[in-house]
Amino acid sequence: MDTQHTALVPAHVPSHVTTPVLPADLTQRVNDLRAASRAENTRRAYLSDWAGWLDWCQLRGVCPMPAHADTVAAYLADRADSLKVSTLSRHLATISKAHQIAGVPNPCRETTVKDTLAGLRRTYGMATDEAQSLMADQLAATVRALDTSPAATRDRAVLLLGWSAGLRRSEIVGLTWADITPDPDGLVITLRKSKTDQTGAGRQVGIPRQDSPDLCPVVALELWRQVSDPDPSAPLFVTITKHAKMGTKHMTGHAVALIIKKRTQQAGLVGQFRGHSLRKGLVQTASLAGVSDSAIMATTG
Repeated sequence: MDTQHTALVPAHVPSHVTTPVLPADLTQRVNDLRAASRAENTRRAYLSDWAGWLDWCQLRGVCPMPAHADTVAAYLADRADSLKVSTLSRHLATISKAHQIAGVPNPCRETTVKDTLAGLRRTYGMATDEAQSLMADQLAATVRALDTSPAATRDRAVLLLGWSAGLRRSEIVGLTWADITPDPDGLVITLRKSKTDQTGAGRQVGIPRQDSPDLCPVVALELWRQVSDPDPSAPLFVTITKHAKMGTKHMTGHAVALIIKKRTQQAGLVGQFRGHSLRKGLVQTASLAGVSDSAIMATTG
């Protein structure tokens, strides 16, 4: 450290952080602001999930916080007969978030828990109304099965960009070319509207170039730009008729779901791949690769 800043550092630096004693009104204000950071429906879901976890632990005489990985795995296995796998995944996210906030070891990151959840998905399968995660290898197979027609060029960009950024259908179709900013390492997407963005502040997501051009969302978007020749303020993804006539209006979220379903079937994939499959696939792939929850949440918002 240079001498200019040495004077700013106390002579004695404690080895641990001491919890400050703050005025009650200031503490309450912080709590109110933290509560306002989540949508009401999200808060209710978290509270309901956490209450169910506490009741289960109390009934069996085990510690809910900090919990052991074996306890969480047992919870998943025990509740599998009464709850859908998608619901259990949400419960797991709630338990994980609570441990992060408390600053204690997170059992949900342990291999035991991840393997148990994977086993539940394989054993119980996916509900008929539940979108299946489109994993990285499945995405690659889907994209590589596409031809070079205008519709396929558009769909390639939809799939790769939606997956890489973990976008919702509404976020994909809401983008315009003005929301895409070139970057030395790839591009930056500006999301001006999002389901969880209650304040309308927007957020940005960086998309790096990939080593394989045929699987690179940046390359796919460049090819789509060449095909569509858009106005800078035009929708990023527009409709295309059966006769390859380019439209001028935004695609719908339903159209994105149909693209995912159609293109995965053409690639020979078997499963319920729908609108949410891109986002779920990125999250699950990243989690299995050891990416931290906070990093995944930063990307997906």
